[in-house]
Amino acid sequence: MYDAGTASAEEYFEGSLPFTKEAEIASSLQVVVDAIVQAWKYSGGEGRCLRYSVMPNQTFITSFQRGNFKIDASLDLNQEEEFKAIYSTNVVVAMDFELHRHDDTVCRGHQQLISETVHIMNNDVRRMFMFGITIEETRVTLWYFSRSHSMKTQSFDLTEDSETLVEVLISLMFAEDKDLGFDPNIALTSHHTKCQYIYTVNSETGPRRFMTTHSISENRALSVAGRMTRVFRVLELEGQTNEPKEGAKSMVLKDVWLDEGSRTEIQIQQALFADIEKFAKNPEWRKDPSLSGFSNAKHEEILRAFGEVLEGDRYKDLFLVIRDGSTGEPLKPLPSSAWPPQSKAFFSAAETPHLDVAYASTQRLAGPQSNAARDRQLRPADQVAEAPLQNYTSKRRSFLIFDDECTRLHCLPTVGDVLTVLRQCIIALRLMFCAGWVHRDISCNNIMAVQDPQTKQWNLKLADLEYSKKYGVNVAASDTKTGTPFFMSCEILRHRYFGLTKETDGDDEDESDDENDDENDEGGDRPHDDSCQKPLLHNYLHDLEATFWTGLWIITNRVEHEESETYARSIFQDTLTLTLPPSRLDAFELPIGAALHDCLLPKLQRLAPIFETVRKHLYSCAIKLGKKEAWTIPEGHQQYSALHARFAVLFNRLANPKAAWAAVPLQLAASSSLRFVTDVVVEKAAQPLCMAQDPEGKYSPEAEVEEEDEEEVKGDKMNVRMKRKRKAKEEKEEGEGEEGYLRHMQGLPSFTLPVH
Repeated sequence: MYDAGTASAEEYFEGSLPFTKEAEIASSLQVVVDAIVQAWKYSGGEGRCLRYSVMPNQTFITSFQRGNFKIDASLDLNQEEEFKAIYSTNVVVAMDFELHRHDDTVCRGHQQLISETVHIMNNDVRRMFMFGITIEETRVTLWYFSRSHSMKTQSFDLTEDSETLVEVLISLMFAEDKDLGFDPNIALTSHHTKCQYIYTVNSETGPRRFMTTHSISENRALSVAGRMTRVFRVLELEGQTNEPKEGAKSMVLKDVWLDEGSRTEIQIQQALFADIEKFAKNPEWRKDPSLSGFSNAKHEEILRAFGEVLEGDRYKDLFLVIRDGSTGEPLKPLPSSAWPPQSKAFFSAAETPHLDVAYASTQRLAGPQSNAARDRQLRPADQVAEAPLQNYTSKRRSFLIFDDECTRLHCLPTVGDVLTVLRQCIIALRLMFCAGWVHRDISCNNIMAVQDPQTKQWNLKLADLEYSKKYGVNVAASDTKTGTPFFMSCEILRHRYFGLTKETDGDDEDESDDENDDENDEGGDRPHDDSCQKPLLHNYLHDLEATFWTGLWIITNRVEHEESETYARSIFQDTLTLTLPPSRLDAFELPIGAALHDCLLPKLQRLAPIFETVRKHLYSCAIKLGKKEAWTIPEGHQQYSALHARFAVLFNRLANPKAAWAAVPLQLAASSSLRFVTDVVVEKAAQPLCMAQDPEGKYSPEAEVEEEDEEEVKGDKMNVRMKRKRKAKEEKEEGEGEEGYLRHMQGLPSFTLPVH
């Protein structure tokens, strides 16, 4: 085959150059492939041979809307000749040809191949990796795309090195499925637009086979590398047949890519449960320092109910328990001989710094938005300057099996259902706190619920523990940013603690400070030198803060009310850079009660003072922890416990089923897509959203449910004063009102997505 292919290539190229059309490039490969296939058939034709298809006008069919695309040629699995369209699940090696070799055509060809590969790997869950080929004039480049990393070779000239071309084609055409990137533990059972797959889960008790019946969640990534989480409803099959087991009930299968060497979610869950059981078995658990904040008589009923949760395995009812699972082999690591790319196709046009890549491993995006939008935010933006080669970690695939198919928090029927489940989430986080664990990814996607068929009450199933960890294990280095940006804590987003401030001597009543006050006291929270920068750990406060943002987002953006949606769009912004928007910082540092009251539906307005009280306790706790640098010491543990106690009281009140807000319906999930920053419509109502008082007197601070610490109130007043001064300076520079706000929005950076 090698000799026949080489002879055919040399003969064809000798009289066919230069190419005048892209079709001639495709035809040249057809001649070489035909010679290889004829020699293979002459030798007996054993095994399988991929077919070479030239398809400049053929459409590829994928299993998701707007997924049709075209490529120049491919090596694909054999299909019936009468099909005018080719299913993307049959494409094995995608190819793109460009007639000329210029910067713009080279970039266009690279981006086209990358786009084709992303489409195919999104569409076909079997793919672990893919190969690709680009040709510009006579220069051939080979590509490798995987969930860990992507690579390309140096190009070679097909007219001068036809031997290499033939070797590549033979290697690809006759390779086994596993060597071409197909996962041996996933089989495709249908080639129609609605694909069905059979997963083999190699559990400790032996292999179990599950057929997908419905897609619950699929991540349509905008890049190749990443976690690529998919969730399916499945039925377990009988033996090696395609028939469901007798009496088999619907289950849930989660398919996710993990870093090699990282613990699987089932291992993390088992470790967490072991620590919770250790706490529960202590007969003196009420005296544990984690519960020191529950010292008042009003906490007695809370502790009694908490004790019931600790009995037996009842605490597991609050979590989405993993029933089985398996992990595959790691992908090939990045070769040590690789070097960073130089092509413009790989770099951003904006000066946007690299993000910490844990979503790579770890970073998560706002739940209720499209999965494509999620992945766009997850990926790090490359700098224009030459980037060093990243230390890409090889990934491996993990399958997890769950009993329950849950409903996400933002898809529940009513506000009352949401607040009831959030109250249960506070209990689950208290369990984790007592066990010494932080969740690190609280969001409306991971706070799930199932409905009791008899009582019709929605019950919590806290999910996605893959980022959970013991708190304070490594205090010398900062945690990578993890979580869903809409709901991540302010400290995590800005990567700096509150409370690490330079002492100020300002008088509350005197605002005639010198011109440098804004620079020295910006927001009352500016570090006075680099020594204030401390390793930032995701702590217990951050988990509780995420529940606050989740609840606030739902009562403003998931009810059908334009005024509250406008309010939400200002606070919950897709910045694409995992940074803290100023409006989000304002909503944490400054009182929100008045503005929240005025924007909410009338039946929800009584929620405003409670949410304001929650905000005030969060901010006060953050300041106290920062001033004493008490995040990991016993004094800080007391602050966390006190905060948990306050949350328990407040969320008990929020979950009142008889309250006026409880029956307010949420919008249907299909209409809950998030708006991006560029979609914000600036209206008169969109004035500064965090006000110290309501000029019309509609909002009553006295409605807040707990007595206030005088020091906290004084601190809030100081922050309000300094915030107002900073805002006045910004408005003077940018122009007041809507015009300045629009200029700010138009000045946000944009960038093209890199390839990993």
